[in-house]
Amino acid sequence: MRIACLGGGPGGLLAALLAKRGDPDREVTVYERNRAGDTFGFGVVFSDATLDGIDAADPVLRRALAGHGVHWDPIEVRLRGERWRFGGNGMAAVARRTLLSLLQRRAAEAGVDLRFAAPVQPDDLLEAGYDLVIAADGANSLMRARFPGVFGPSVVTATAKFIWFGTTYPFEGLTFVHEQSPHGVFAVHGYPIGDGVSTFIVETDEPSWRAAGLDGFDVSQPPGPSDEVTRTYLEKLFAAQIDGCPLLVNNSRWGNFRTWRTQRWRHRAGRTAVALLGDAAHTAHFSVGSGTKMAMEDAIALVQALDKHAAGRRPPADAVDAALAVYEAERSGLVARIQDAARPSLSWWEHFGRSYRSLPPWQFAFHFFSRSLPESKLRQRDPAFVDAVHRAWRAAHGRADPLRTPVTVAGLRQPGRVVPVPCRCGPGQGAGGCG
Repeated sequence: MRIACLGGGPGGLLAALLAKRGDPDREVTVYERNRAGDTFGFGVVFSDATLDGIDAADPVLRRALAGHGVHWDPIEVRLRGERWRFGGNGMAAVARRTLLSLLQRRAAEAGVDLRFAAPVQPDDLLEAGYDLVIAADGANSLMRARFPGVFGPSVVTATAKFIWFGTTYPFEGLTFVHEQSPHGVFAVHGYPIGDGVSTFIVETDEPSWRAAGLDGFDVSQPPGPSDEVTRTYLEKLFAAQIDGCPLLVNNSRWGNFRTWRTQRWRHRAGRTAVALLGDAAHTAHFSVGSGTKMAMEDAIALVQALDKHAAGRRPPADAVDAALAVYEAERSGLVARIQDAARPSLSWWEHFGRSYRSLPPWQFAFHFFSRSLPESKLRQRDPAFVDAVHRAWRAAHGRADPLRTPVTVAGLRQPGRVVPVPCRCGPGQGAGGCG
Protein backbone atom coordinates (compact mmCIF):
# COMPACT_ATOMS: atom_id res chain seq x y z
CA MET A 1 0.00 0.00 0.00
CA ARG A 2 1.37 3.43 -0.99
CA ILE A 3 0.54 6.32 1.34
CA ALA A 4 1.50 9.99 1.02
CA CYS A 5 1.18 12.48 3.87
CA LEU A 6 0.84 16.06 2.67
CA GLY A 7 2.25 18.05 5.61
CA GLY A 8 4.88 17.18 8.20
CA GLY A 9 3.34 18.63 11.35
CA PRO A 10 2.68 16.48 14.43
CA GLY A 11 -0.52 15.01 12.97
CA GLY A 12 0.99 14.07 9.62
CA LEU A 13 4.17 12.69 11.15
CA LEU A 14 2.29 10.58 13.69
CA ALA A 15 -0.02 9.21 10.99
CA ALA A 16 2.99 8.28 8.86
CA LEU A 17 4.82 6.70 11.80
CA LEU A 18 1.83 4.61 12.90
CA ALA A 19 0.99 3.55 9.35
CA LYS A 20 4.53 2.33 8.69
CA ARG A 21 4.92 0.70 12.06
CA GLY A 22 1.55 -1.05 11.70
CA ASP A 23 2.66 -2.64 8.42
CA PRO A 24 6.33 -2.33 7.40
CA ASP A 25 5.40 -3.28 3.82
CA ARG A 26 3.53 -0.01 3.40
CA GLU A 27 5.34 2.63 1.41
CA VAL A 28 4.84 5.86 3.38
CA THR A 29 6.13 9.25 2.24
CA VAL A 30 5.81 12.62 3.97
CA TYR A 31 5.98 15.82 1.91
CA GLU A 32 6.73 18.93 3.99
CA ARG A 33 7.27 22.32 2.36
CA ASN A 34 9.43 23.65 5.27
CA ARG A 35 12.89 22.48 6.26
CA ALA A 36 13.25 19.86 8.99
CA GLY A 37 14.20 22.38 11.66
CA ASP A 38 11.60 25.01 10.79
CA THR A 39 8.62 25.49 13.05
CA PHE A 40 6.27 28.36 13.80
CA GLY A 41 4.79 28.99 17.23
CA PHE A 42 6.28 27.87 20.53
CA GLY A 43 4.50 25.26 22.66
CA VAL A 44 1.69 22.72 22.48
CA VAL A 45 -0.59 21.73 25.39
CA PHE A 46 -2.19 18.40 26.25
CA SER A 47 -4.56 17.30 29.00
CA ASP A 48 -3.74 14.23 31.04
CA ALA A 49 -6.57 12.31 29.34
CA THR A 50 -5.16 13.16 25.92
CA LEU A 51 -1.68 12.05 26.99
CA ASP A 52 -3.03 8.66 28.00
CA GLY A 53 -4.70 8.16 24.61
CA ILE A 54 -1.66 9.16 22.56
CA ASP A 55 0.72 7.18 24.76
CA ALA A 56 -1.33 4.04 24.13
CA ALA A 57 -0.58 4.45 20.40
CA ASP A 58 3.04 5.59 20.69
CA PRO A 59 5.22 6.77 23.60
CA VAL A 60 6.78 9.66 21.66
CA LEU A 61 4.81 12.35 23.46
CA ARG A 62 5.49 10.96 26.93
CA ARG A 63 9.19 10.83 26.12
CA ALA A 64 9.14 14.42 24.90
CA LEU A 65 7.42 15.56 28.08
CA ALA A 66 9.63 13.46 30.37
CA GLY A 67 12.81 14.90 28.91
CA HIS A 68 11.80 18.45 28.06
CA GLY A 69 8.19 19.24 29.00
CA VAL A 70 6.31 20.67 31.98
CA HIS A 71 3.26 19.37 33.88
CA TRP A 72 0.87 21.39 36.08
CA ASP A 73 -2.55 21.26 37.68
CA PRO A 74 -3.96 24.70 38.62
CA ILE A 75 -4.92 27.45 36.17
CA GLU A 76 -4.37 31.01 37.33
CA VAL A 77 -6.12 34.28 36.47
CA ARG A 78 -4.32 37.55 37.23
CA LEU A 79 -5.84 41.01 37.11
CA ARG A 80 -5.66 44.25 39.08
CA GLY A 81 -3.14 42.86 41.56
CA GLU A 82 -5.09 39.69 42.45
CA ARG A 83 -4.46 36.07 41.54
CA TRP A 84 -7.24 33.46 41.47
CA ARG A 85 -6.29 29.80 41.02
CA PHE A 86 -8.54 26.95 39.89
CA GLY A 87 -7.27 23.38 40.36
CA GLY A 88 -8.15 19.94 39.07
CA ASN A 89 -6.83 20.53 35.55
CA GLY A 90 -4.00 18.09 34.85
CA MET A 91 -2.14 19.49 31.83
CA ALA A 92 1.29 19.37 30.22
CA ALA A 93 3.16 21.25 27.51
CA VAL A 94 6.29 20.87 25.43
CA ALA A 95 8.05 22.95 22.80
CA ARG A 96 6.64 22.30 19.34
CA ARG A 97 10.15 22.06 17.92
CA THR A 98 11.03 19.31 20.42
CA LEU A 99 7.93 17.28 19.60
CA LEU A 100 8.53 17.61 15.86
CA SER A 101 12.16 16.56 16.20
CA LEU A 102 11.27 13.39 18.11
CA LEU A 103 8.46 12.50 15.70
CA GLN A 104 10.77 12.99 12.72
CA ARG A 105 13.38 10.74 14.30
CA ARG A 106 10.91 7.96 15.15
CA ALA A 107 9.28 8.12 11.71
CA ALA A 108 12.66 7.90 9.97
CA GLU A 109 13.68 4.96 12.17
CA ALA A 110 10.45 3.19 11.23
CA GLY A 111 11.27 3.57 7.55
CA VAL A 112 9.11 6.54 6.56
CA ASP A 113 10.47 8.54 3.61
CA LEU A 114 10.67 12.13 4.92
CA ARG A 115 10.99 14.81 2.26
CA PHE A 116 11.55 18.30 3.64
CA ALA A 117 11.68 21.55 1.67
CA ALA A 118 9.46 19.68 -0.78
CA PRO A 119 6.36 21.71 -1.67
CA VAL A 120 3.98 19.62 -3.74
CA GLN A 121 0.60 20.29 -5.35
CA PRO A 122 -2.44 18.06 -4.74
CA ASP A 123 -2.68 17.07 -8.40
CA ASP A 124 0.94 15.90 -8.33
CA LEU A 125 0.10 13.44 -5.57
CA LEU A 126 -3.11 12.30 -7.24
CA GLU A 127 -1.22 11.59 -10.47
CA ALA A 128 1.54 9.70 -8.63
CA GLY A 129 -0.69 6.67 -8.07
CA TYR A 130 -0.86 6.64 -4.28
CA ASP A 131 -3.54 4.47 -2.71
CA LEU A 132 -4.11 7.09 -0.01
CA VAL A 133 -3.20 10.73 0.43
CA ILE A 134 -3.50 12.06 3.99
CA ALA A 135 -4.01 15.81 3.77
CA ALA A 136 -2.45 17.17 6.96
CA ASP A 137 -1.53 20.49 5.36
CA GLY A 138 -3.09 22.85 7.89
CA ALA A 139 -5.86 25.41 8.04
CA ASN A 140 -4.93 26.72 4.58
CA SER A 141 -5.12 23.21 3.13
CA LEU A 142 -4.44 23.00 -0.61
CA MET A 143 -6.11 19.60 -0.81
CA ARG A 144 -9.28 20.88 0.82
CA ALA A 145 -9.29 23.82 -1.59
CA ARG A 146 -8.80 21.43 -4.52
CA PHE A 147 -12.18 19.73 -3.86
CA PRO A 148 -14.42 22.33 -2.17
CA GLY A 149 -17.60 20.79 -3.56
CA VAL A 150 -16.72 17.46 -1.94
CA PHE A 151 -15.39 18.56 1.44
CA GLY A 152 -17.85 21.43 1.92
CA PRO A 153 -15.59 23.74 3.93
CA SER A 154 -16.89 26.72 5.88
CA VAL A 155 -15.04 29.25 7.98
CA VAL A 156 -15.96 31.81 10.64
CA THR A 157 -13.43 34.52 11.45
CA ALA A 158 -13.31 35.88 15.00
CA THR A 159 -13.25 39.61 15.65
CA ALA A 160 -10.59 39.39 18.38
CA LYS A 161 -6.94 39.84 17.43
CA PHE A 162 -4.20 37.50 18.68
CA ILE A 163 -0.43 37.20 18.36
CA TRP A 164 1.95 34.40 19.43
CA PHE A 165 5.21 35.05 21.29
CA GLY A 166 7.48 33.21 23.68
CA THR A 167 9.14 34.55 26.82
CA THR A 168 11.88 33.56 29.23
CA TYR A 169 9.54 34.28 32.16
CA PRO A 170 8.90 30.98 34.02
CA PHE A 171 5.12 30.65 34.28
CA GLU A 172 4.26 27.88 36.75
CA GLY A 173 1.29 26.65 34.69
CA LEU A 174 -1.44 27.93 32.43
CA THR A 175 -1.84 31.57 33.43
CA PHE A 176 -4.16 34.28 32.11
CA VAL A 177 -2.83 37.79 32.65
CA HIS A 178 -4.92 40.92 31.99
CA GLU A 179 -3.67 44.49 31.72
CA GLN A 180 -5.34 47.79 30.93
CA SER A 181 -3.27 49.98 28.62
CA PRO A 182 -4.13 53.58 27.63
CA HIS A 183 -5.65 52.09 24.48
CA GLY A 184 -7.64 49.13 25.80
CA VAL A 185 -7.45 45.78 27.58
CA PHE A 186 -4.92 43.13 26.56
CA ALA A 187 -4.79 39.55 27.85
CA VAL A 188 -2.12 36.83 27.86
CA HIS A 189 -2.42 33.04 27.67
CA GLY A 190 0.91 32.03 29.20
CA TYR A 191 2.27 28.57 30.02
CA PRO A 192 5.69 26.92 30.43
CA ILE A 193 6.97 24.61 27.70
CA GLY A 194 10.32 23.60 29.21
CA ASP A 195 13.96 24.48 28.68
CA GLY A 196 13.44 27.94 30.22
CA VAL A 197 10.80 29.13 27.75
CA SER A 198 7.07 29.88 28.07
CA THR A 199 4.42 30.46 25.44
CA PHE A 200 2.97 33.99 25.50
CA ILE A 201 -0.20 34.48 23.40
CA VAL A 202 -1.82 37.92 23.53
CA GLU A 203 -5.42 38.76 22.63
CA THR A 204 -7.30 42.03 22.38
CA ASP A 205 -10.26 43.56 20.57
CA GLU A 206 -9.77 45.31 17.25
CA PRO A 207 -10.53 48.87 18.49
CA SER A 208 -7.85 48.55 21.19
CA TRP A 209 -5.43 47.07 18.67
CA ARG A 210 -5.95 49.97 16.27
CA ALA A 211 -5.86 52.60 19.02
CA ALA A 212 -2.47 51.27 20.14
CA GLY A 213 -1.13 51.70 16.60
CA LEU A 214 -0.46 47.98 16.16
CA ASP A 215 -2.11 47.70 12.76
CA GLY A 216 0.86 48.78 10.65
CA PHE A 217 2.59 45.42 10.11
CA ASP A 218 2.07 43.87 6.67
CA VAL A 219 0.71 40.40 7.44
CA SER A 220 0.50 39.55 3.74
CA GLN A 221 4.28 39.13 3.43
CA PRO A 222 5.66 35.55 3.47
CA PRO A 223 6.24 33.80 6.83
CA GLY A 224 9.37 34.83 8.67
CA PRO A 225 9.53 38.49 9.78
CA SER A 226 7.92 39.30 13.14
CA ASP A 227 6.07 42.40 14.32
CA GLU A 228 8.73 44.23 16.34
CA VAL A 229 6.51 47.26 17.08
CA THR A 230 4.02 45.01 18.82
CA ARG A 231 6.74 43.17 20.72
CA THR A 232 8.08 46.45 22.15
CA TYR A 233 4.59 47.63 23.09
CA LEU A 234 3.64 44.38 24.86
CA GLU A 235 6.99 43.99 26.64
CA LYS A 236 6.39 47.38 28.22
CA LEU A 237 2.72 46.73 29.03
CA PHE A 238 3.35 43.38 30.75
CA ALA A 239 6.81 44.13 32.18
CA ALA A 240 5.64 44.03 35.81
CA GLN A 241 3.79 40.73 35.27
CA ILE A 242 6.79 38.94 33.75
CA ASP A 243 9.58 40.55 35.79
CA GLY A 244 10.87 42.48 32.80
CA CYS A 245 11.68 39.30 30.85
CA PRO A 246 11.89 39.70 27.06
CA LEU A 247 9.38 38.43 24.53
CA LEU A 248 10.71 35.98 21.94
CA VAL A 249 9.57 36.08 18.32
CA ASN A 250 8.99 33.34 15.74
CA ASN A 251 6.91 34.55 12.82
CA SER A 252 5.00 36.58 15.44
CA ARG A 253 2.28 38.64 13.78
CA TRP A 254 -1.33 39.54 14.52
CA GLY A 255 -4.19 37.47 13.15
CA ASN A 256 -7.86 36.63 13.65
CA PHE A 257 -8.66 33.07 14.65
CA ARG A 258 -10.59 31.18 11.98
CA THR A 259 -12.84 28.26 12.87
CA TRP A 260 -12.87 25.81 9.96
CA ARG A 261 -15.47 23.09 9.58
CA THR A 262 -15.87 20.56 6.78
CA GLN A 263 -18.99 18.59 5.93
CA ARG A 264 -16.95 15.64 4.71
CA TRP A 265 -13.44 14.43 5.56
CA ARG A 266 -12.85 11.89 2.74
CA HIS A 267 -12.94 11.64 -1.02
CA ARG A 268 -12.00 9.28 -3.82
CA ALA A 269 -10.24 10.77 -6.84
CA GLY A 270 -9.83 7.88 -9.27
CA ARG A 271 -7.52 5.26 -7.81
CA THR A 272 -6.48 7.55 -4.92
CA ALA A 273 -8.41 8.01 -1.69
CA VAL A 274 -8.01 11.30 0.18
CA ALA A 275 -8.48 11.90 3.92
CA LEU A 276 -8.37 15.27 5.67
CA LEU A 277 -6.59 15.36 9.04
CA GLY A 278 -6.15 18.01 11.74
CA ASP A 279 -6.53 21.67 10.84
CA ALA A 280 -7.26 20.75 7.23
CA ALA A 281 -10.58 19.33 8.46
CA HIS A 282 -11.29 21.40 11.57
CA THR A 283 -10.02 24.06 13.94
CA ALA A 284 -11.10 25.06 17.46
CA HIS A 285 -10.05 28.13 19.41
CA PHE A 286 -6.89 27.52 21.42
CA SER A 287 -8.62 28.49 24.69
CA VAL A 288 -10.47 25.14 24.54
CA GLY A 289 -8.97 22.82 21.93
CA SER A 290 -5.33 22.28 20.99
CA GLY A 291 -5.03 21.87 17.24
CA THR A 292 -1.98 19.64 17.71
CA LYS A 293 -3.84 17.44 20.16
CA MET A 294 -6.80 17.01 17.82
CA ALA A 295 -4.55 16.30 14.83
CA MET A 296 -2.65 13.59 16.70
CA GLU A 297 -5.90 12.00 17.84
CA ASP A 298 -7.12 12.09 14.22
CA ALA A 299 -3.92 10.30 13.16
CA ILE A 300 -4.44 7.52 15.69
CA ALA A 301 -8.06 6.96 14.66
CA LEU A 302 -7.20 7.02 10.94
CA VAL A 303 -4.44 4.43 11.15
CA GLN A 304 -6.45 2.19 13.48
CA ALA A 305 -9.22 2.18 10.88
CA LEU A 306 -6.72 1.36 8.12
CA ASP A 307 -5.20 -1.46 10.14
CA LYS A 308 -8.62 -2.98 10.73
CA HIS A 309 -10.31 -2.50 7.38
CA ALA A 310 -7.56 -2.01 4.79
CA ALA A 311 -4.65 -4.21 5.84
CA GLY A 312 -2.38 -5.71 3.22
CA ARG A 313 0.16 -4.60 0.67
CA ARG A 314 -2.41 -3.36 -1.89
CA PRO A 315 -5.91 -3.42 -0.38
CA PRO A 316 -8.87 -2.95 -2.73
CA ALA A 317 -10.26 0.56 -3.09
CA ASP A 318 -13.49 -0.27 -1.31
CA ALA A 319 -11.56 -1.47 1.75
CA VAL A 320 -9.70 1.85 1.95
CA ASP A 321 -12.96 3.75 1.50
CA ALA A 322 -14.56 1.69 4.28
CA ALA A 323 -11.65 2.53 6.59
CA LEU A 324 -11.98 6.25 5.86
CA ALA A 325 -15.73 6.08 6.51
CA VAL A 326 -15.06 4.59 9.93
CA TYR A 327 -12.42 7.24 10.63
CA GLU A 328 -14.75 10.08 9.66
CA ALA A 329 -17.66 8.69 11.65
CA GLU A 330 -15.55 8.21 14.77
CA ARG A 331 -13.79 11.57 14.75
CA SER A 332 -16.21 14.06 13.22
CA GLY A 333 -18.73 13.87 16.06
CA LEU A 334 -16.06 14.21 18.74
CA VAL A 335 -14.48 17.18 16.98
CA ALA A 336 -17.86 18.85 16.46
CA ARG A 337 -18.46 18.73 20.22
CA ILE A 338 -15.08 20.35 20.87
CA GLN A 339 -15.86 23.06 18.32
CA ASP A 340 -19.28 23.65 19.88
CA ALA A 341 -17.64 24.02 23.29
CA ALA A 342 -15.07 26.40 21.82
CA ARG A 343 -17.71 28.73 20.39
CA PRO A 344 -18.81 30.34 23.69
CA SER A 345 -15.20 30.47 24.87
CA LEU A 346 -14.16 32.27 21.70
CA SER A 347 -17.08 34.67 22.09
CA TRP A 348 -15.94 35.40 25.64
CA TRP A 349 -12.50 36.32 24.36
CA GLU A 350 -14.01 38.65 21.77
CA HIS A 351 -15.60 40.73 24.55
CA PHE A 352 -13.48 40.14 27.65
CA GLY A 353 -12.54 43.84 27.91
CA ARG A 354 -16.07 44.68 29.04
CA SER A 355 -15.90 42.13 31.86
CA TYR A 356 -12.46 43.36 32.89
CA ARG A 357 -13.77 46.90 33.31
CA SER A 358 -17.06 46.01 35.01
CA LEU A 359 -16.37 43.03 37.30
CA PRO A 360 -14.29 42.70 40.49
CA PRO A 361 -11.44 40.16 40.22
CA TRP A 362 -13.24 37.34 42.06
CA GLN A 363 -16.29 37.68 39.82
CA PHE A 364 -14.20 38.01 36.69
CA ALA A 365 -12.34 34.80 37.57
CA PHE A 366 -15.59 32.91 38.16
CA HIS A 367 -17.08 34.34 34.97
CA PHE A 368 -13.96 33.23 33.09
CA PHE A 369 -13.92 29.64 34.32
CA SER A 370 -17.70 29.22 34.00
CA ARG A 371 -17.68 30.31 30.34
CA SER A 372 -17.35 26.63 29.40
CA LEU A 373 -17.99 24.74 32.68
CA PRO A 374 -21.10 24.92 34.92
CA GLU A 375 -20.64 25.60 38.62
CA SER A 376 -21.29 21.92 39.43
CA LYS A 377 -18.27 20.92 37.33
CA LEU A 378 -16.17 23.68 38.83
CA ARG A 379 -17.01 22.42 42.30
CA GLN A 380 -16.11 18.84 41.36
CA ARG A 381 -12.66 19.96 40.25
CA ASP A 382 -11.91 22.55 42.91
CA PRO A 383 -14.47 23.08 45.69
CA ALA A 384 -12.09 25.47 47.47
CA PHE A 385 -12.16 27.84 44.50
CA VAL A 386 -15.97 27.90 44.37
CA ASP A 387 -16.18 28.39 48.15
CA ALA A 388 -13.73 31.31 47.91
CA VAL A 389 -15.88 32.93 45.23
CA HIS A 390 -18.97 32.53 47.40
CA ARG A 391 -17.17 34.09 50.36
CA ALA A 392 -16.09 37.01 48.20
CA TRP A 393 -19.67 37.45 47.02
CA ARG A 394 -21.00 37.49 50.57
CA ALA A 395 -18.34 39.98 51.64
CA ALA A 396 -19.20 42.24 48.72
CA HIS A 397 -22.95 42.13 49.34
CA GLY A 398 -23.03 41.81 53.12
CA ARG A 399 -25.39 38.85 52.91
CA ALA A 400 -25.11 35.20 53.85
CA ASP A 401 -27.38 33.93 51.08
CA PRO A 402 -26.74 34.89 47.42
CA LEU A 403 -30.32 33.95 46.52
CA ARG A 404 -31.67 36.69 48.79
CA THR A 405 -29.98 39.51 46.89
CA PRO A 406 -32.59 41.99 45.56
CA VAL A 407 -33.02 41.93 41.79
CA THR A 408 -35.08 43.91 39.29
CA VAL A 409 -37.17 41.80 36.88
CA ALA A 410 -39.24 43.45 34.16
CA GLY A 411 -39.02 46.76 35.98
CA LEU A 412 -40.20 45.34 39.32
CA ARG A 413 -37.90 45.18 42.35
CA GLN A 414 -37.85 41.66 43.84
CA PRO A 415 -36.52 40.83 47.34
CA GLY A 416 -34.41 37.87 46.15
CA ARG A 417 -33.04 35.97 43.18
CA VAL A 418 -35.74 33.31 43.46
CA VAL A 419 -38.89 35.00 42.18
CA PRO A 420 -42.24 33.26 42.89
CA VAL A 421 -44.43 32.91 39.80
CA PRO A 422 -48.15 32.26 40.33
CA CYS A 423 -49.47 29.08 38.69
CA ARG A 424 -51.84 29.72 35.79
CA CYS A 425 -52.71 26.07 35.20
CA GLY A 426 -56.14 24.76 36.06
CA PRO A 427 -56.65 21.71 38.30
CA GLY A 428 -54.86 18.67 36.91
CA GLN A 429 -53.08 20.62 34.19
CA GLY A 430 -49.40 21.28 33.68
CA ALA A 431 -46.48 18.93 33.16
CA GLY A 432 -46.45 16.77 36.22
CA GLY A 433 -48.85 19.14 37.97
CA CYS A 434 -48.01 22.67 39.16
CA GLY A 435 -47.96 22.89 42.91
